Amino acid sequence: MEFDPNRFKVMRKALGFSQIALAEALGIKQGSLSDIERGKTKDVSSAIKKILAELYAINIDYLYNRSDAIFETKSITPKLPETDAMWVAYERFKLVPLVSHRAQAGFMAGWGDDEYLDDLPKIPWEVDREYKGTYMTFEVSGDSMESDENPRESLFEGDLLLCREVQKQHWQNKLHIKKWDFVMVHREQGILVKRIVQHHTEKGELILHSLNSYYEDFTVKLDDLIALFNIVDIKRSMRR
Repeated sequence: MEFDPNRFKVMRKALGFSQIALAEALGIKQGSLSDIERGKTKDVSSAIKKILAELYAINIDYLYNRSDAIFETKSITPKLPETDAMWVAYERFKLVPLVSHRAQAGFMAGWGDDEYLDDLPKIPWEVDREYKGTYMTFEVSGDSMESDENPRESLFEGDLLLCREVQKQHWQNKLHIKKWDFVMVHREQGILVKRIVQHHTEKGELILHSLNSYYEDFTVKLDDLIALFNIVDIKRSMRR
């Protein structure tokens, strides 16, 4: 059977993506994605199919009218995107907004804007229960969290981090710095992925540490942060 562009569009909406968001997630231009949905493209590339299958659990047979199930696991009811991570009906997965490396500059301005957050691509995370709170996925940029001494603790460029927001009312209390590493959204320095080695509650300061010995520790003021997240899980590509 031939590729069905209408089913591709249904699949996109089932994921809660706009054309812009899905195009970014697939690494193509919005115009190219629009051509797919309008039937101007006879098929999609093997790279796109791989991303859809591996990151979003899409049943590729659905796109060719060989199956009525959109997802590889239990099928879900298509729904519109939500500001926060949204629960879907298929088993043990949570769709979480993704802030890719290219989207990080926009995130600083868009945080707190429901429309901006709605338009972010979302990726599934397998979980063992329904977690409470606000969750985001951040893509690691740079090598500051790569460690030669403790490679198992390293975070590599391209890693995807599942992060839970630490609400501002808790910043004045001692953070659980021995349990978590953190993602911080700094007003001037952007998105920082670091280990907090000291939290001076009386000064409202954090001393941040990189696992890469090339980088020195430095201090940030909590008042200069837009948002703060615990890193609770990681996805790592095995590509070389």
